[in-house]
Amino acid sequence: MPFENGTTSRRHLLAAVPLLALTAAACSTSQEATKQEETKKDPGPPPRPATPDEAVQVLMEGNKRFVDGTPQVRDTADIKRIWTAAKAGQEPFASILTCADSRLGPELIFDQFVGDIFVVREAGNIADSPTNLGSLEFGQAVLKSKALMVLGHSDCGAVNAALDNATPGANIQAIVDAIKPGIAGATDLNDAIARNVRAVIDTIRAKSVLLRDAEAAGEVKIVGAVYDIKTATVTLL
Repeated sequence: MPFENGTTSRRHLLAAVPLLALTAAACSTSQEATKQEETKKDPGPPPRPATPDEAVQVLMEGNKRFVDGTPQVRDTADIKRIWTAAKAGQEPFASILTCADSRLGPELIFDQFVGDIFVVREAGNIADSPTNLGSLEFGQAVLKSKALMVLGHSDCGAVNAALDNATPGANIQAIVDAIKPGIAGATDLNDAIARNVRAVIDTIRAKSVLLRDAEAAGEVKIVGAVYDIKTATVTLL
């Protein structure tokens, strides 16, 4: 009888092991979920930098989060609140002029949400047309964005075409022709990309009295930067 009792007890113990393991795993998962919920940072309200310098800083801090893989995480209630507020109007703190390249997504690159930044896109991140310049003027004069960033990027096909003196024809030719003067003397593609950004900033200041005056008055800061597609890093020029 003692042997039978021992066998029975041992069987009960072995039968309970999988249940104990499942219970422990469930507890561990629950504790981990609780820990993640506790450490989750509330992104808070949309950014409202007080000065142009702060606006640029907010963009760069957002890019660092993007590079580090630690973006702001908004729950469904927060998203609903932002979308509800967006129906009443927009208050972007910065404007971004960047290329139409599909590998760029300014809201992602700078870890911002809808309504945070005013984005104007055109191949080669050029500002040659009145409508393009007018869009940038609208972002500052009407929407009161405090920073205007001209954002180039690595491996830019439009700048590369201009550097190679390509003749694509059709309306694409107008893009190449707009870029070529600003990159004269470039030693390689990376140099040409940086030169193009600086040339576009010069064009904005030369062709937009509104933005030039706003910059002189300290109402907006115009800066250039380049996005590295391989590292996801934005570098100010």
